[in-house]
Amino acid sequence: MALVGLFVLVWWLGALATGPEYYTTFTDLMTTPIGYVVLVGLSWAFFTHLMSGLRHFVLDIGAGYELGINRIWSILSPIMGILLTAGFWALILTK
Repeated sequence: MALVGLFVLVWWLGALATGPEYYTTFTDLMTTPIGYVVLVGLSWAFFTHLMSGLRHFVLDIGAGYELGINRIWSILSPIMGILLTAGFWALILTK
């Protein structure tokens, strides 16, 4: 997530700084199927990481150590990451 995200961010900032022609090239490449795979993958990695971080935050405050609750959290974290990614892209693509 960090390497690919950093590459896309630096590329985007460079395209903004270079001018309209290069920025158009960047947006054209990011709207191809490969570009969408990269962007959806980055957002999925972000939301999965966020949900895992929230799970560990709850564990750090001393809650959720029971086996049943911990198992539910471990199952729901990646599922919520997928649902948040789908919702995020549905919001982006419907505008």
